[in-house]
Amino acid sequence: MSLRVAQPHELAWINARYDEVHFQHSDASHRVVIADIDGAPAGIGRLVPAGEGAYELGGMLVFDAFRGRGIARQIIDELLRIAEGHDVYCIPFADLEPIYARAGFVRIEEDETTPRYVREKMEWCRREMTRPVALMKLTT
Repeated sequence: MSLRVAQPHELAWINARYDEVHFQHSDASHRVVIADIDGAPAGIGRLVPAGEGAYELGGMLVFDAFRGRGIARQIIDELLRIAEGHDVYCIPFADLEPIYARAGFVRIEEDETTPRYVREKMEWCRREMTRPVALMKLTT
């Protein structure tokens, strides 16, 4: 498996994948990592600028044929490497919380210190997602 940062010309393909699962689109300000196995895309994830010194890690999607191989964790680790030194928040589906906990995230409550972008994304998720979500922050 190889991991790479997506190029701008790949945004249409990325957003088509996100449309399939009702995720928000990415734009050129996002750092999207693509996992490839034998030349085939296996999964994607992204870092979204969430304010000064902060990112939201999200858009995690491992394609069906590649699930169960630890790909999500490898994408998360690569995104955290890219975000080194910054605050990182994520809003996973609640049943996926353990994956993020193993990467160093802990569940937090929203408050005035939570970046506005993250609060707005939480509100969108509560309104648009059919599964419960959790707000988490990297602690390591």
